[in-house]
Order: sequence, then C-alpha cells, then structure tokens
Amino acid sequence: MNEKRKKKVSVREVLNGRFLESEWLRRNRLLLFVVFLMLLANISVRYKSERVIREMTALEDTLKDLRSKSISVAADVMKLSRPSLIIDKVKKSGLDLEMSKEPPKKIYVKKEEKEEVKEDEKKE
Repeated sequence: MNEKRKKKVSVREVLNGRFLESEWLRRNRLLLFVVFLMLLANISVRYKSERVIREMTALEDTLKDLRSKSISVAADVMKLSRPSLIIDKVKKSGLDLEMSKEPPKKIYVKKEEKEEVKEDEKKE
C-alpha cells in the first residue's frame, strides 16, 4: 500500500519559506488566487458601502436643515403676506392706496386677440 504521509508545516518552514514549495500549495494555487481576489473584492465593497453610508448620512442631515429652513421661510412669507400687515405698510409708506371693495375678476382674451397683440408688439 502506498500511503501518503501528511507532513506538518512547522514554524521554521514558514519562516524559511519552504512551505511555498509544497506540493499542496502548487496544486491549489488557482484556488488560493481566487480566494485572494474574493477577499480583495470584499474589502473594496465594504469601503465603498461605508463611504456611501457616510455620504447618505451627510445628505440626510443637510435635508433636515433645508426642510427646517423651508418651513421657517414659508412662515415668514405667510406673516409678510397678511392683509393687515400689507395695509399697515402701505399707510406707513405714504402711498394713497385703498383696499378694493370689489373682488378681482378674470379677464378672458380670445386667441385671435392674443395673436393680434403679439403681431403689434413685433412691429414696434
């Protein structure tokens, strides 16, 4: 019977580099190369995903800040567009304007009239 004896790799062989000459390593070098490539790909994907997560967190913080700023600006616009505030500003500025008693009306313009007005503007 031809039995193969398993040879243990000692620390001395590792330090000398003789384990690189072993038959097992020569037979499985393609497998080890593929495993090494998979490890590199795993590390690369992990770093990319961490970078994307950091970027997403920063963008979410920016979004929260912009939302709060938007709400405060909308509140300021609502405050400034109150009719009572507008009337007070008009009175303080000394303009001789009064509030209209009639509601605004829509003015409908026929398509032909629009075209005539545009042609008149082009001529001038």
